[in-house]
Amino acid sequence: MSKSHPLVLRNRVIAFVEDGHSNRAAARHFRVSPRFVNNLVK
Repeated sequence: MSKSHPLVLRNRVIAFVEDGHSNRAAARHFRVSPRFVNNLVK
């Protein structure tokens, strides 16, 4: 089973998207899956 992502990373990804970047750009920037980003910003 995989580990969950740290809360700090989750907050940084959300802030990155709220600053106007796309979900895919956030996924590339933080090296996480696009699905992870999509689930965060729902």
